[in-house]
Amino acid sequence: MREDIALALAECQMPRTRYQLEHFVVGAHDTPEMRFVQVCRELEALHYTIKEVALQIRKTEYEIEDLKEKGDRISLVEAEIKELGLERTRLVAIGAVREYDTLTEMFDEMPKFTREQIDGSQPDYWQSRLSRQAHLQIMAGAANWAHLEALDQVGVLKTMIKAEQEKVKEIQQ
Repeated sequence: MREDIALALAECQMPRTRYQLEHFVVGAHDTPEMRFVQVCRELEALHYTIKEVALQIRKTEYEIEDLKEKGDRISLVEAEIKELGLERTRLVAIGAVREYDTLTEMFDEMPKFTREQIDGSQPDYWQSRLSRQAHLQIMAGAANWAHLEALDQVGVLKTMIKAEQEKVKEIQQ
């Protein structure tokens, strides 16, 4: 592979940009507590993925050494195949580390919450999330019954219906 292409491939490595993480992964949550939880979940997943990949790389390096020591033609080809896979794994690992570093920056910039605070924020979170989603569904044509049922389960549906009835009365006057 040409060196400029190899460098460009390495430069592009990062599954999700900071913008995507901020707006579509972490920002998909309606409260700071749940945004904090999402960052923690993402960091946890990447932490263990990066550690596992590092161990897989080390294991593959040992396998390559063993195959090369055998020295027969098939073993040498097998070593080359493993080296090719290792090259790709290292490339993908660059992106995982970049994403982990970005999430770490986001973690450092955000307020931190205890389990008690996270649990205490759940009613507000679910009311906010379900209401936002219902409004989006209504803008798209209609809210589905399952979503309306969820709104009823968290005690928001009756309030929303009453608010909509008030708007209709105002319009009719």
